[in-house]
Amino acid sequence: MFNFRKKRSLDFFVSIGAGINQIPLIVEAKKANFQVIGVDINAAAPGFYHCDLKVQESIEDYENIYIKLRELLVDGKISAVMTKSYGNAIITASFLCEKFGLPFIPFEESKKFLNKRITKKIYTELNIPVPEILPITQKTKINSLKDRIFPVIAKPQTGHAKINVKLLRDKDELSSFISQHQGEEFIYERFIEGREIICAGQIHQQKYYNIMISDKKTSPQPYFADIIHSTPSIYSHLADQIIETGQKIAEAFNIQTSPMIMEFVIDEENKLYLLESVPEFGGEFIPDIMIPSSTGYNHIRNSINAATGINFREPVKKVFNVPVVVKYITGDNGILASCNTETVKKIDGIIFSRIFKDIGASISPPASNHDRIGVIVAKGKTLEDAIQTAEFAESKMNIRIRKDDTDEN
Repeated sequence: MFNFRKKRSLDFFVSIGAGINQIPLIVEAKKANFQVIGVDINAAAPGFYHCDLKVQESIEDYENIYIKLRELLVDGKISAVMTKSYGNAIITASFLCEKFGLPFIPFEESKKFLNKRITKKIYTELNIPVPEILPITQKTKINSLKDRIFPVIAKPQTGHAKINVKLLRDKDELSSFISQHQGEEFIYERFIEGREIICAGQIHQQKYYNIMISDKKTSPQPYFADIIHSTPSIYSHLADQIIETGQKIAEAFNIQTSPMIMEFVIDEENKLYLLESVPEFGGEFIPDIMIPSSTGYNHIRNSINAATGINFREPVKKVFNVPVVVKYITGDNGILASCNTETVKKIDGIIFSRIFKDIGASISPPASNHDRIGVIVAKGKTLEDAIQTAEFAESKMNIRIRKDDTDEN
């Protein structure tokens, strides 16, 4: 008589995207004992090295991804579909979660986050303060506008990384901007003078949990590229208002489980205005490096736990954050001639560093987040100490930018 042992069904975790920024999510899923299926159009995507199976497909083609996943699931089940990316990757994750009966965001609701005009309207209906959208279009008679509305901020109706986000100071700049972007959809907001913050949170069973607030410094106007993020925030006392806003959004969009990033500006009267909210981890090395280094909380792992319903741990409400700063390296016009991250690894207080550009790449002042050269993450006893450590490390990286021979100046 033979005893046949029943083969254990495999639990799969699907990562939408397998680029370098997806690796922290893939690695945490592996640590949680999932078989990971990576999805990426690039056959050489570095995240595939950590995956058990791969699907070579555009992360935007959710229907074909679904078909290929069904073909793979001969003996197993999908327990979670997640991404550390943004935009269309969120739409794909939502579609797949709905197909496989997994908690996330309803597919139709997820599409709304791609359109700033739609989300702004919803926030207004929820009585969440947002910068006023001005009735400016390509057909607007610029000369008829009142001078008092300036400056205004132009933002693409869809987009990311602060691309084409610009401050327009007067009618001439507005007219020139509209002429340069014929056929493109923009929204125009009233500019609010103030400090900006980023709030990282987690929605679990439709309840919003605040994880960390960080202060943000952007590049000089008229652009708004992120240059420095630091925590603890000087606005930690606004946590209750932030949680209330996150809860309203969770309920309005019927979000069951998802990481959440919200960006606010605080005016001189200490009033919060929501600039943007997205159901994603966010970038800037906040979820994978800044949060665990500052608070000890594993945001990515607990987001996986929330999605799978296994051992989710709520973030601690009152916690002393270790001072941490994320400092981006920028430069003037030219060609990147040299840089060296090896020199900073032995500097006390340095948590992480990376150069984004290859030697020989064109460098320009940061008009968007894609123009940044690299990043340094540092900690210290105080924020000032952390900033000084990051600045010292940057000075030791031997970053040289050669003047571009084609630059007439």
